[in-house]
Amino acid sequence: MFDTAPVTGSSKDASVRLRVVAATSKLPGLTRTMDEELAKVRRDTAHPAGFDLRCDIRIARGLRNLRKTLLGPDLYSGAPWEILLYLYESSVLQRRDTVGNVTTSADLPPTTVLRWIDRLEQHRLICTHDDHLDARRRYVELTERGRELMSIYFSGAVPHSIAA
Repeated sequence: MFDTAPVTGSSKDASVRLRVVAATSKLPGLTRTMDEELAKVRRDTAHPAGFDLRCDIRIARGLRNLRKTLLGPDLYSGAPWEILLYLYESSVLQRRDTVGNVTTSADLPPTTVLRWIDRLEQHRLICTHDDHLDARRRYVELTERGRELMSIYFSGAVPHSIAA
């Protein structure tokens, strides 16, 4: 708790100090109110029999660690993961994709996608090639190595509904 002894200086400083002390003295009551509201929400929220959120959290963390093990600390989440996930879906659906398609689907700025495509290409997880009919268009796809790593990830994640 704050010391309420007078402060040397202006009366404005003392006034501010008293307001801070008054506000902080209300915190224990607010905490109790929040705890009561949280308990009410917990009582009113029905969970399926055997439901344990801790299990889902552990699974999600385990899957994230699996991605980190397979892809490394720089590529397992964020923009690179979104790009790899989209390209893996395209591979499964046997769909050809352009850099523009990846940008749109990943919902990322084009410069971010281009930067990560370069990095993923350096890691030999994806490859790009020009469209011989349209020089403005570049195709992008997973390499064999990229498909293999994503397949390993999803084969380990299959029993879990929160894999991605």
